[in-house]
Amino acid sequence: MSNTYFQFKQFRIDQPIDGMKVTTDGCIFGALIKPAQEGKILDIGTGTGLLSLMIAQRTNAKIDAIEIHPEVAEQAARNIVNSPWFDQITVLNQDLSTYKSKEHYNQIVCNPPFFKDNHKGKSKTKNTAIHDDTLPMTLLLAHSFELLMQEGSFWVMYPAHEMSLFEDLATSKGFSIRQRTNIYNKQGGSVFRVISEFTKGINPDFVETSLTIKGQDDSYSKEFIHLLKDYYLHL
Repeated sequence: MSNTYFQFKQFRIDQPIDGMKVTTDGCIFGALIKPAQEGKILDIGTGTGLLSLMIAQRTNAKIDAIEIHPEVAEQAARNIVNSPWFDQITVLNQDLSTYKSKEHYNQIVCNPPFFKDNHKGKSKTKNTAIHDDTLPMTLLLAHSFELLMQEGSFWVMYPAHEMSLFEDLATSKGFSIRQRTNIYNKQGGSVFRVISEFTKGINPDFVETSLTIKGQDDSYSKEFIHLLKDYYLHL
């Protein structure tokens, strides 16, 4: 049985809901995001609130965290209320397709679902968390473009194949890629996840980097330790 909570240095994620567990790639994503230092940030599909909490640790910007599943939104709200940033993050039980905001966001972040229908199991909550029919790429791109301010940044994480499709679609919809980080589980392995930052319009300064989680001896790499040392308890 998996642990029902994950303890970080400055906050705790209670995760009793099926399909809503803290993952290593999710933590890497949260730590790699360079948070906007002013204005407002939108976290699309916040789940347990992980990204919002990791970001709030490094910025004073206000964060709106939307979550389509009512039970999951309630859990995210509890995690945030019990954190040092309870007055900085607002959890909203909202569907992105109908979500409206009176102002544009300085930054949008999303760790979207990506599995297809043929991988579905019996748990409706888990299916919502990991299957892309609740947040298809076209919907995510259209609404993110509408909600993001002209000079804002849009951060997304996908597996390598899905990110290739997403990047092509994003550039056709008016986004450009500012930076891409390829994540490897182990030295010499294949790309496990890709984290990309997008901006509106043309961006001539594209940067591509990589991060490896573990070395050949199965211990955490120096770059991973440096990235997560302010979050993980035992780093």
